[in-house]
Amino acid sequence: MTIRTTSIGLATLVAMSVYGAAFAQSASDTDLTAQVRAQGEPEIEITEVPETLSDLVADLDGKGVAIPLTGIPEDAEIETRTLSELDMSGGGGNNVSALDNALSRAQTRLDMLQTQIDGSDAVIGAIEARGFTSDDVIGIYQTAKRSLTVLLDDRA
Repeated sequence: MTIRTTSIGLATLVAMSVYGAAFAQSASDTDLTAQVRAQGEPEIEITEVPETLSDLVADLDGKGVAIPLTGIPEDAEIETRTLSELDMSGGGGNNVSALDNALSRAQTRLDMLQTQIDGSDAVIGAIEARGFTSDDVIGIYQTAKRSLTVLLDDRA
């Protein structure tokens, strides 16, 4: 009886050590944070700023909401634009309803983006200069290597 209990305990111990070694190996191979740090400053895809409300709705429904904000230099050129500066033609009230629906669907990504903005003095300074807060940001677009356009919801 003692031999059987010892054998089961030993087998369990061996299985756990093999699993632990495999887990440690997979964790080191997939440590994305270390890989990103090794690659240096992240590349942000240069994107077009929406010119129309329809373009913005398409961005919100796609992957255009959040960009990584790590590594934004303090001397970055930051332009701000508001919704009222977009071309609102081509759908009337339907565009505004579509925008509200798209903003609702993208709320989680917008919350993450707005949290990231709060950590960037350069972006906060630019939006506060226009009288807005990070809660008003509905998109950030990199238009050149050191140039960003922040899109603000200026609806009351």
